[in-house]
Parts: sequence; C-alpha cells; structure tokens
Amino acid sequence: MTKPFEASRPAERSTESSALHGLVAIARHLGIDASYNELRRNYALPAGEPETPMLLAIARDLGISARSMRVRFKDLATLSKSMPALIRVTGNAALLVESVGVDPRAGVVAMLRDPTSLDNVRTVVDEAKLSGIWQGEIILFKRRYATTDESRPFSMSWLLGQVLRERRLFIDIGMGAIITTIFALMPPFIFKIVMDRVLVNQSFSTLEVLSGAVIIAMLFEAILMHLRRHLVEVVTARVDGRLNLYVVDKLLKLPMDYFERNPTGMTMSKISRLWQIRSFVTGQLFGTILDTIPLLGLVPVLFVLDYRLASLVFALSIIVFIIVSLFIKPISRRFAFVVKAEQKRGSHLIETLHGMRTIKALTLEGRRRREWDALIAETIEAKFKLGKIASFPHTLSLPFERLIYSGSFCLGAYLALTAPQDLSAGALGAFAMLAMRVGQPLMRIAQLQLELAEARGAVHELATVMNSPPEDTREDSGMRQPIHGAVSFQNIRFRYSADAPYALDNVSFSVPAGTMLGVVGRSGSGKTTVTRLLQRLNATYEGLIKIDGMDLREINLRHLRSNIGIVLQENFLFAGSVRDNISIAKPDASLAEIVHAAQLAGAEEFIERMPRGYETRLEEGAANLSGGQRQRLAIARALLTNPPILLLDEATSALDAESEAIINANLKRIATGRTVISISHRLSTLVDADTILVLERGRFYDMGPHDDLLERCDIYQQLWYQQNRHIERSHKKAPIASIGQG
Repeated sequence: MTKPFEASRPAERSTESSALHGLVAIARHLGIDASYNELRRNYALPAGEPETPMLLAIARDLGISARSMRVRFKDLATLSKSMPALIRVTGNAALLVESVGVDPRAGVVAMLRDPTSLDNVRTVVDEAKLSGIWQGEIILFKRRYATTDESRPFSMSWLLGQVLRERRLFIDIGMGAIITTIFALMPPFIFKIVMDRVLVNQSFSTLEVLSGAVIIAMLFEAILMHLRRHLVEVVTARVDGRLNLYVVDKLLKLPMDYFERNPTGMTMSKISRLWQIRSFVTGQLFGTILDTIPLLGLVPVLFVLDYRLASLVFALSIIVFIIVSLFIKPISRRFAFVVKAEQKRGSHLIETLHGMRTIKALTLEGRRRREWDALIAETIEAKFKLGKIASFPHTLSLPFERLIYSGSFCLGAYLALTAPQDLSAGALGAFAMLAMRVGQPLMRIAQLQLELAEARGAVHELATVMNSPPEDTREDSGMRQPIHGAVSFQNIRFRYSADAPYALDNVSFSVPAGTMLGVVGRSGSGKTTVTRLLQRLNATYEGLIKIDGMDLREINLRHLRSNIGIVLQENFLFAGSVRDNISIAKPDASLAEIVHAAQLAGAEEFIERMPRGYETRLEEGAANLSGGQRQRLAIARALLTNPPILLLDEATSALDAESEAIINANLKRIATGRTVISISHRLSTLVDADTILVLERGRFYDMGPHDDLLERCDIYQQLWYQQNRHIERSHKKAPIASIGQG
C-alpha cells in the first residue's frame, strides 16, 4: 500500500540494518537466496548500518555486480531499468527504490519502501519530499551470470552461452576445420608445382604422384566436410530442442496478466522469431566462424605467395565491409517495421479464428477480409521497402567482390609478365585458387553484419516475452502448510493498471473455514477481482490477504493453487476424453473418484448417455457438448481434487434451469467441509449462503445473511427485486417503497 511520505529514516523506526535488509530484498528479487541473519553473522557485522564499501563487497560475494554513484533526483528517470536500487539517507540508513517514473504534474517521482518495515508500505515521493534526507547517493545492483547459466536474462549472449554448452562438439568441428584447411592447401600448391616444375621438366612420374595426392586430398576433404555437416546438425538439433523447451517453460511461468495485456497473435509472432534466431546462431554465425578458421592458415600463405596481391584482396574486402556497415542502421529500422506489420497480421488472424462464430453470426466476413487486406498491403509495403534498401549494399559491394578475383588475377598476370622472377605462372594460379577460398569467408564476415542486425532485432522482440517477470513457481519457495480455508481481506486496494480506477478500494472481510460466502454487486463492482487476487493471478495489490492466518504472498504458489478449485463462467476443456478432462488436475484419480465428482456436478446423467461414456472424445473446444454440459464438466474437474477452497465465478450462468437445479440441489454436499466463495448475478442461488458480501464500485458496501441484507441493504434489495419482482410484491420484509432509494 502507499501512504504520504514521512521524512524519517528507517533507523529511527528499527534497530536492524535497513541497508542490509535492502540488499537481501534485492538479492531475492534477482533470484538469489539470501538471509539477513546469516549475512550479519557470516560477516560479523556490528550493530548499525554497514558502510557502502562493505555493502558492495557483500553483494559481490552473493554474485551481484554493485556500484555506488551520485545522481540528481531528476536523473533517476534515466535509471528506471536499473531498479530496484538503494539510496543512502540521513544516518547512513537506506531506502529501497522499487520504481521510478514521470508524473505529468509532479515530474520525476520514485516509489520507495523501508526495507525494515513488515507491512510493505510504499511511498511515492518527488524531489521536494526527499531532498531533506537524501544527498544523492544511490547503489545499483545487477546479477552476474556464468556464460552457460540458463537463469540469466534472454539475450544474444544467453544464446551464445547455450551454444557453448556443446563446446566438446565444437572442438571436434574446429579440429576438422583445421585438418580440412591443410587438405585445402594441397591442390593450389600442387598446381604451382605442376606449372613451374612438371610442365617445364615434362616429368610424367611426378605428375602421376601429384595427381594421386590431389585425389586423396579431395576425398579426405569431402569426408571431413560430411562429418562437419553431421556434427553441425547434431549441435543444431540439441540447441533447437533446448531453446524450444526453454521458451515453453518461460511461457508457463508468466503471470496471467501478461497474457491479458498482450494479444495472443503478438506473442506468437514474437515466439516464432525463435526459428530465425536459432538459424542465425547455428547457421550463419557458426558457419562464418568455421569458414573463418581456415583464414588463419590461408592468409599467411597468400602473403608468402605475393604480398602485393594479398594486400589488394584485403583492401577490397575492407571496402566491402565499410559499404555493408553503412547500411546496418537503416536496414534495422526497416526490419523493425516489417516485424510490427507481421505481428499485427498474426494477431488479426488469430482473433479471426477465435471469433469465427461471432463473425458468422454478425456477417462480418467482408469487414474482416477488408481489414486483412489492409494488413497484408501494409506488410507487403514494409517488406518492399526493406528489400529496396537491403539491395543497395549488395549492389554496391558486388563490383568489389568481383575485383577480388578478377582484379587480383589481372594484377598478378601483369606482375608475372613484368617480373616473372617475383611471381611465376604457377604461383599466380595457386594464388587465384586460394583467393577464392579466402574471399568467400571475408565476404561472409561482411554480410554477417546485416544478418546480425536482423537477429538482434529478433532477439529483442523475443526478449520482451522471455524476460517478463515470472510468477514465483519454485517448489522450494513459500510455506506449504495444510490449508483449511479461512480467508480474510484486510484493506485491499488493487487496480489493473496505473491509470485505471481501483477495482477494489480498501475492501476488508473475513470468511471462516468451511462456510459459504456469496459475492454480489453490479457489473464492474470488483466481484471477479476478489477471486483473481485469492489465486494470486494478480500480486500487485496493497494490503493483506490471509489464508488460515498466513500471508497469501508467503504461501508456495503451486501449493496455494492446488488447494483452490475454480469454476469460471467460460471454461476451457482440452482435447481428449471426458475422463481425461475431469482428471486433468489429478491424473492418478480412480474411476470411482471421477464418477463421484461427476455426480456432485450433475454431469453423470449426460455422460452415461454418450456413446462411450467417460471415454468419449471431445472435439476441439468441446464443440460436441452444450454450454451447460461443458460447465458441469468444469465443476466436476474442480471438485475432483477435493480442494479446501472452491471459487464459483458465475459457475451456473450458462446452465439451463434443469442443470442449475441439479447443481443447487447438490450445493450443500459440494460445500461440505470446504470454504466456498460463489459469485453469481442470480441472487436466488445464494439465499442459503452463510453470508453475502455486497460490493459497489470496488468498495465494501454491506455483508450479512440474505434476510438481513434484504432488510437493510438498498443495493441488495434492488438486485433482488429486479430478479424476483413477482416474489418481492408479497415479501413483507422488503416493501416496495424502500426499493427506489438506490
């Protein structure tokens, strides 16, 4: 939660070290396990605050790069990507800077937190509020990673680190490249010997020996090239598999709000760039490196044959390199436009596929086709502009590439004619053959710049997904005590974005274990937000949510969600059998358990009528089931794990009257021994709830049993009367005169 700034340093509120607590908090944020008590004990720290050099030394020992610097408050905005950080304030204490932003009215503002505080109170301050206690010192932190550490942020260096995990294969490939280079040197030198010695002396026996040597060298080179390609394919397959596993693992760890904020098409487009990145790293980049290895042996040989011709080759190569370099930035900018256009196109296509039923119902085919045509035109235009500018470096460098071969040959012929004692015909032929082997890698190095720029753009796009903050799903983090189901919200404030109104504003209520809570309110009152926060689908709330007295943030996330059953208004069913879908959260469940859950959900009666019962296959999206049948399967799925907390978010809204009657008849059996929080716009389904919470525009409005609310709560009266008008006329406890006051 946030509160007005109090210009008091942390040391005045706590006897513990705020700087050390802040370092521990930042270390945990960076994924490093650190303990305040262990650090104080291991470093024999005296009472009070450690000096900055000691703090930096401790950070280095933890595997964190840290540096202290002095900045002006207005310059903090340039360091926003380096947060969280520590600032040293009066008395050498420290405050944790969680984020920095720019407010239209106040200018640069920072969100601060006292590291020693247990209530996680956050304070938003501007320069005027902080100037009295802060002299400008800030300590920045960044985690250090080993080259092959998979936990480091996704980047080009991370990719190279993954490739280097196959260093043993690379050593084999490199040795093969060196041996191949040796064999590659043989034909040019044999050609030189033939031209300068064999033809002059007409030595047929020497020619036969040299011809055999050439054939053997070519065979060995072919075999080594085959082995090289095979090893490269092995490396590519391993890296490709590792990257795909990594991407899916990262996606599954992302919080729900990421997928709600980012269109599916955009995310898929970014992930599809993985193929381009892998192709570059294991293809163009690796191939160029392998082709460059022979240069170590070939370049000196060129200079031995003739330094003048070798100098010409390198001068022309440098010109090509410069030409290509000049076009890197404009090509990168055009490439970014192509990427954005393709993302918009992909997002539109996926939206069309997902919304096909609505498109057909509203006859929107023509409109969607026109929108698609416009996006295709935009993509084609972006690609045309990219191709137009990308052709310039190739066009401008092509003459110089040709000159590497033709120019060196012409100059060599001139030198051979004018000074045959310096350059023989055989040496010229050998040089021309080697120049082709040297020129191609040099050209590839020049072209690699453009491919590297495109790959960096792809890495940047994919990194926006891969480096998004994940949920804390570690098995060893958080408490795993048995959950009984007592729930309490204490002064909860939450909004979905910084510029959005509060979905919940200072909401407090308690639910004893084993009771049923109904949640009602008008549309947009925050009912669903309650269930989202309880599942920790959104964790940026202010205040405290407790389960059985434990802070929700301190409970292991997997343990928490495995103890909460959830049934939504729209539920997703996976491809597979009815049995597979019910038991998906408990694969080892027996058939008897599955049948029992289906009976409680009122699903058994229609499952038994299916051709193969529980083994009936569901079509994509469970299209062979009605809406009510899908809903009852979702309820059975939630009940199978016997969760101590069950969340019903408009769970009966899609049911017909008969199905709803079955669920309501079984509701007491369903609720036995567990806490049930039921959101429903049909108040009649909540009449038997132990207590009902009424929300209005994100605020707590009233709470109590049905009869009490019908007596005193005007909003509840209105909602009840709108749904039960014929009953309300005869309800003595809620006269019509009191209804219009809402």
